[in-house]
Amino acid sequence: MSKNNALDRLANLRKHLVQPPMGTIDLTRERENSSFDVQKMNWLFEGGKEKAKAMADAYQIIQRDPDLHFPNGHPFDMTRPEQREFVMRQILRYQKVRQTIKDPLLYKALELAMCTYSETFSMRIYVHDTLFRQAFELFGTKEQYDRWIDDIRNWRVIGCFAMTELCHSSFLRGLETTATYDRETDEFVIHSPTLGATKVWIGMAGQTATHTVAICKTIIDGKDHGINWFVVQLRDCKTGRLVPGVVAGDIGAKYGRNGLDNGWIQFSHIRIPRENMLMKWSKVSKDGTYTPSPNPALSYATLIGERLSVLFGTQIVIGQALTIACRYGCVRRQGADDEKIMDYQTHYVKLMPGVASVYVINLLYRIILNRWESTLNLVHTNQSEFIKRIGDFHATSTGLKGTLTWWGSEVLERVRRSMGGHAYSAYNAIGPAIGDWGVVTTGGGDNFVLLQQTAKYVLGALKDVSQGKRVDGSVAYLNDLKIFSEISKSNLSDERQLSDLDFTLELFTWLVVQKLQHLAVTLSTSSSDPATSWNSNQMLIIKLAQLHTYRLTLFEYNIGLKDLSDPSSKSGFQPNEYRDLVPILKKMGQLWSVHLINEYLDLFLEEGYFNKEHARMVRKVYLEMCKETRKEVIPLVDAWGYPDFVLKAPFGRYDGDIYTAYIDTIKAAPNCLGVPNYWKDYIKPLTNPDS
Repeated sequence: MSKNNALDRLANLRKHLVQPPMGTIDLTRERENSSFDVQKMNWLFEGGKEKAKAMADAYQIIQRDPDLHFPNGHPFDMTRPEQREFVMRQILRYQKVRQTIKDPLLYKALELAMCTYSETFSMRIYVHDTLFRQAFELFGTKEQYDRWIDDIRNWRVIGCFAMTELCHSSFLRGLETTATYDRETDEFVIHSPTLGATKVWIGMAGQTATHTVAICKTIIDGKDHGINWFVVQLRDCKTGRLVPGVVAGDIGAKYGRNGLDNGWIQFSHIRIPRENMLMKWSKVSKDGTYTPSPNPALSYATLIGERLSVLFGTQIVIGQALTIACRYGCVRRQGADDEKIMDYQTHYVKLMPGVASVYVINLLYRIILNRWESTLNLVHTNQSEFIKRIGDFHATSTGLKGTLTWWGSEVLERVRRSMGGHAYSAYNAIGPAIGDWGVVTTGGGDNFVLLQQTAKYVLGALKDVSQGKRVDGSVAYLNDLKIFSEISKSNLSDERQLSDLDFTLELFTWLVVQKLQHLAVTLSTSSSDPATSWNSNQMLIIKLAQLHTYRLTLFEYNIGLKDLSDPSSKSGFQPNEYRDLVPILKKMGQLWSVHLINEYLDLFLEEGYFNKEHARMVRKVYLEMCKETRKEVIPLVDAWGYPDFVLKAPFGRYDGDIYTAYIDTIKAAPNCLGVPNYWKDYIKPLTNPDS
């Protein structure tokens, strides 16, 4: 027998003796169920083939670079000081690597990949590159922008965004920090007059930021002219020491985002040049003349971008959590017949709407972001048009931020429950994700407050339409108020209607219009004063804002799908390239639509629009859609393209060999094995008291 034949026989024998782990077999079989091209879906998910390739290259850069990639061990074992030191090491290295990149797609992809990989890195970059930098773009004059932008881009100054105070947050008019103009010296005096005026929870203020853009009341000759933005130095750029007049420190222990140095700031009569007031809109001349902004809403413009960016964060966080949970659910077996737990109805019904929502949010974010970036360009080209659009964007951003971050919390909790006790292990990434996510429902504006702002805008649009005016933007559907007002009963008669995205959008729009009209009547006919009446109906008000926002997700996703099929579309994609993905994307939209209708069945029944047969039909179709889409759950989450090293969870492994990876991770944990250092002092006296 030849040597080669013997080796071949040995290899064949090995194949029979050494079987791959069952989890690997399970996920391989799951991937065979795909009705669509997973790679092509990833291209679409990332915004195009070229962008997807750039993301893959960026992930490779991170994984190979020891200063970008987490060191040996698990990131969840790092102490708070270790996390903070490492993330600044990442930022320093990131800045150096980016300076060598000439490809603009890879340049942007590296930022997105790093933000996907590290929540703490994401927040630090976001505070400096979005909140701080964008304040100069939105509020600064061209001269101010040109003066600061190079130092900001190159991190020669490190910025933070000082808005929230100890006793005031979302109610900006209540902020106490003052900027008093001194005409003799041509300076503003920045001061925290009370303990409550202390700026708190300011990202990077604790240890890192050298400068801040602080929101302060503008005082001239004793008169309060409202809030404006002021650039204030916090630390010496060479030594890191606080400058005179500033006391700032770290916020201390938190239950999430421990790599971010949230801090507090107190100003004590610190003087800044008048030119450090950002004066694109509001202005103060040398003689103390105050020129107000043409629209008060402009003071909040930078927050719009912040709130819209939460869509991207929601997609990333719940997308990673669902990838981990769905892979685990298709490997974990339990029950008399050793079923995959993903095949239990209680399991897939809780997770599949979350999977569908990631696809909806991904397309929605791309549409809304493109619209916002086009609007931002108007700051330099057509300021009157920018001012005209800002109100609708403000209401849209507050609604999306409030509604979808609460949905993110719901998905994370569903994921935690779906993984049983194993989700309690930090190594499976779900607990840390929940800890990091909680602040998003409060930071950047508390959701309860933001949703009331959305509701006020929608109520105002209803009033305009009722007076014969036309409205546009997110409230354009109210132009059909009369049509919807004449409908009292649903024409739902066949289950197949619930698969029609136009039909389900119409159903949901009817509900929004009905609840909006009822709320408007309730508020206008109340015998109480307006403030009391508003407070007495806050739950209805917030519910209305959520309904309006969820309707927006249905509308925009529907438009986005049609664009993918339309050769004349201006979406930026080649319709022919992605047309074969439309059927599965349509299924995602169908499930999301019916999920929302099912969630609000009580309201449809309350209004008499549905009868009990309608309700039963909706629930039946909802369960069937969850079961149908469950068949492709692994290809659907694979298409999001998160590498194992980004997921950081043994139970999220692509190859399905989750248990080996989990035990290896546990064994590598600090102090996993051996006698604890407290044995001699505290355990031995109990177990062996006579020794």
